[in-house]
Amino acid sequence: MKKIFQVLVFISMLIFLPGKAYAAGKVVIFSLNCVSLEQLLENKEINYWLTQGSVGLLNTGTAASAGSRHLAVTLGAGSRALGTDHTRLALQQEEKYEGIAADIIFHRHQGIMPQGRIVHLGMAELIAANKELPHPVQPGLLGDTLHVFGKKTAVLGNADTLQHQREMAAVLADSTGQIDFGQVSEAILVEDDSFPYGRRINKEMLWQAYSDLYPFSDVLLIDWGDTARLDAYRLKLREDVASKIEAKIFADINWFLQRLIPALGPEDVLLIMAAVPPSQKSGAETLGFIAVFGKTFPANHLLTSATTQRAGLASVTDIAPFILSHLGLPQPQDMLGCPLTLAEKGDIDDLLTMRNTIDRIYRLRPPLLKTYVVLQIIFVLGALLNLFVQILAAHFFEAVLLGLMTVPLLLLYLPLGKISLVAGFFVTVVAVLITVIVLLRFVPNVVVRFAIIGIATSISLLVDIICNAQLMKVSVLGYDPVAGARYYGMGNEYMGVWVGATILAAAAVSELFPHFRRKILIPIIIFFLMIIFLLILPTTGANFGGTLTAISAFTISVLLWANFRPSWKNIGFILLFLAAVGILAVFINLAVPQRLQSHLGRTLVLLQHNGWQILKDIIIRKAKMNIKLFRYSQWSRALLAFLLMLAVLFYRPRGILKDISKKYPMLSVGFWGVIAGSITAFLVNDSGVVAAATTLLYAGVPIIILAGRVNSEIGTEKSLYK
Repeated sequence: MKKIFQVLVFISMLIFLPGKAYAAGKVVIFSLNCVSLEQLLENKEINYWLTQGSVGLLNTGTAASAGSRHLAVTLGAGSRALGTDHTRLALQQEEKYEGIAADIIFHRHQGIMPQGRIVHLGMAELIAANKELPHPVQPGLLGDTLHVFGKKTAVLGNADTLQHQREMAAVLADSTGQIDFGQVSEAILVEDDSFPYGRRINKEMLWQAYSDLYPFSDVLLIDWGDTARLDAYRLKLREDVASKIEAKIFADINWFLQRLIPALGPEDVLLIMAAVPPSQKSGAETLGFIAVFGKTFPANHLLTSATTQRAGLASVTDIAPFILSHLGLPQPQDMLGCPLTLAEKGDIDDLLTMRNTIDRIYRLRPPLLKTYVVLQIIFVLGALLNLFVQILAAHFFEAVLLGLMTVPLLLLYLPLGKISLVAGFFVTVVAVLITVIVLLRFVPNVVVRFAIIGIATSISLLVDIICNAQLMKVSVLGYDPVAGARYYGMGNEYMGVWVGATILAAAAVSELFPHFRRKILIPIIIFFLMIIFLLILPTTGANFGGTLTAISAFTISVLLWANFRPSWKNIGFILLFLAAVGILAVFINLAVPQRLQSHLGRTLVLLQHNGWQILKDIIIRKAKMNIKLFRYSQWSRALLAFLLMLAVLFYRPRGILKDISKKYPMLSVGFWGVIAGSITAFLVNDSGVVAAATTLLYAGVPIIILAGRVNSEIGTEKSLYK
């Protein structure tokens, strides 16, 4: 019944969705697994071919690791998927597996006799394994879509070692495990004792098979398994021997490409794809590579997609949507990627530069942020302890605490992606010291210091998000293209910083100009609304959790500043305003084209098609992520330190929070707004622990600074009284 429903959905899409005017072009995928970009570029012949197309890096994120079993299923699903050990079990119908013909085993697994020449025996297991994931994943969805619209698929080649290694067949296999044509058996290999496992691709036979199948196939995948076999065997080889084998493999590839590329039709596209990274790689070295050839993909251009919105970078989940887009077919809603598109001019050197920047940030991010969080805990709790025992003068802790507040701003501007890890640490420390010295030397008023830090941070992030987050993309507190949680818009780290710093800035300015509080409130509200709007927009902030965080924090702050008096009328007005903002967010995200939709827009579309189960999956995913982060993330320690500090100050020293509130009434109101935002951030964001901690920084640090000052003043008064 479910399969019939899927077919009906696809047919309705064919009837009602507007088609695109495409000629009968084909898509050819040339897969080179377990080979690095440097290896490809070091070979002159392969380097030449790569420079003839549009190029890009690929995030290789799956529901598990970047191994071939997971990546193949992810490529075929268009969504981060999970593979199993049986991802490798693709066979010709007549081949035997454990002594039984593959078509017999297929019938046993699927309950139908196969029509395709290649059968995947692990597809039912793959579907079952992916059902538990907290996001929609349909293994074989690309193959299903192609077959529903009458397109034919073919796979050639394998990466067999001492056992079947035919994972790449899962890219084109449909949900029953069938591929129309191809040759993946050992017959496509030739014995060669000098090669890993004594076998290599029979290039002449592969070319003949390709030539025979090309007229009948719409999407053809060539799995040149020699590169994967060499990678698996490499540790057993002397390096010079491995290099000679690699040169022979690339010579064979060059021989094949010399015949393949000139034979392509005028509407065809060729994807040379190195999606599976070599073994023992980490950081940005796990990013894959793709080159696309075709009349609409000229040389010296970079690829991108709406998934990343970053020139030179796409995701493996974008490959399936791109194939469908080129063939003029609609993209199923459960494919979460977006088609590849052309970006700006550029070449492989630009990709290497970008990858090096990403890798430096990736490697600097954990130690630098861990150190930053540890220092937050030490100095916040140290300042709290100092209130009671007064080991050091309060101004010592004030200096280091001010430094903690400047770090997010400085990390936005410091070019840490261009220097080494050690140099990055050194530059960050020096920048913080210089900033603190300047503030202490030239800005004696602590409220003015808060205002400067808050305004500089808030305005910097405002300008950067309007300018397509150019600074955030290369900041240690920004995105991580290797993990691929976010590529554009406002990340949760800086979202928390933006909300917290903005409220601190508004509160400090209101504190400095008490006679103009009413007049200042209007521009503050306008600025708050601007930030909410930028967070909603899928082309700027694209952060719905951040939008809810900002609404909560800003609303509480404004109500307290305006001395809000509860009444049915006022409460109704507030609820109406919040509903209007929510409706606006929904409308904006549904109104924009699918390629520009944020996570919210795609979620709303999935909700339309899949019902309320999607919301349940989202809630479960967010809860699991927050539990995981709370257990393992260093940010949870910072959050707990701030909460402990606030809990202690609520009781001891007795009355100190009331004294702060009396002396700094507008700042105190702002602190309540920041706390409300921190709670909301924790509840509504995937990485809520991170967002809650960065938001609370702009209440926790000022509170402990002011507590130190008030405590010192109280101590002085008692001394004078005595």
